Amino acid sequence: MRLFLFIALSLVIATAQAQSIECTAQVFESFPDGSARQEKKALTVETENPVHISLTTDLDGRGFTLSGNKKDGPYFASITEEPDYTRGSISTAEFSKDGRLQISTVDGRLVHKLECFKK
Repeated sequence: MRLFLFIALSLVIATAQAQSIECTAQVFESFPDGSARQEKKALTVETENPVHISLTTDLDGRGFTLSGNKKDGPYFASITEEPDYTRGSISTAEFSKDGRLQISTVDGRLVHKLECFKK
């Protein structure tokens, strides 16, 4: 019985560790003259263990965060304004069947997007 429990627990941990989540912060801004500005930056792992992950980065005066249970979610996703990060968009989200999660904030012609993929 102990051997069975050990094998089952090892499988759960291995499955959780096999989950890979990659996220990108993006900003897009269009201007009246038809030009545009676009930037991208990968989120980096702030904390990770076999079950939980937290990724963060800053881009264009915004903080981007994704955190939650690596396997099942739900995930906490946010795009907040620097310096105190008290204004912005905060949501709970799940990955789609395709393994994609996205939230965006829109302010006129300025769009900030957090896009993540689970592999």
